[in-house]
Amino acid sequence: MPDGDGRPSLLIIDDGPDMVRLLETVAAASWQVQSAGNLGDAVTAATAHPPHVAVVDFMLPGGGGFSVARHLKELDPNVVVVMFSAAPVGHQAEDSPDVDEFVMKGDIRVIRRVLDDLAGRFRTEG
Repeated sequence: MPDGDGRPSLLIIDDGPDMVRLLETVAAASWQVQSAGNLGDAVTAATAHPPHVAVVDFMLPGGGGFSVARHLKELDPNVVVVMFSAAPVGHQAEDSPDVDEFVMKGDIRVIRRVLDDLAGRFRTEG
């Protein structure tokens, strides 16, 4: 359920500052956004401010995307984990019980649509 100003919370986990800025810009109107660049920072952020949704890069320092997804689900089984990658790993993500959605990096319109759909869902539930 949304907190504070009514927007649901989003945790962006990516070690690329340019990608983080791009995703923050795309999400800012609909989401309360926080970000992390590695597994440790992601767990710290999710513990302090549990997100409704986490966008997780597949390749991360300090633990790959699947490890991050597992940790996030251990903290909150209801968090929606959207994994994204430039590598074709969709089949692996689909087989992971900790990943709810998979999006290929490259077409920001797809991630925007996924985030808009999820934001609408959380506004409806809230």
